[in-house]
Order: sequence, then structure tokens, then C-alpha cells
Amino acid sequence: MTKNKYVNVALGIFFIFLLGVSLLINMYSYFNTKELDSASTQCYENGGEVILKIHNNLTSKYSFECK
Repeated sequence: MTKNKYVNVALGIFFIFLLGVSLLINMYSYFNTKELDSASTQCYENGGEVILKIHNNLTSKYSFECK
């Protein structure tokens, strides 16, 4: 393989890696949102009030309470 082909292979692997990381981040966000929606719905169905505090947007750390 020539030097140019090594660069193309390396770039291809790098972009596949970025695509995989992006997919994992989006899946984590989707399931986190579904979890909060489900918990909120159950709280409201039981006559409760949702108290949601987001501590860190980057890591999606939050506190959930139903009173």
C-alpha cells in the first residue's frame, strides 16, 4: 500500500469511530428522555407533582422526585 492509501484507511476508521460515538451518545440521550417521560407519566397518573433538577447537561445527571 502506498502512503496515500494508509491515510485513506486511517481517515475511514476515524470517521467510522466518530459515527459510532455519535450513535451511542444519541441512543443514551433517547433512552434517558424515555426514562424521564415514563417516570413523569407515572407520577402524574398517581396524582403527584414532578420535581426534576438537572445537575449537569453534559453527563445528563439529574434528580427526580415525585411528591
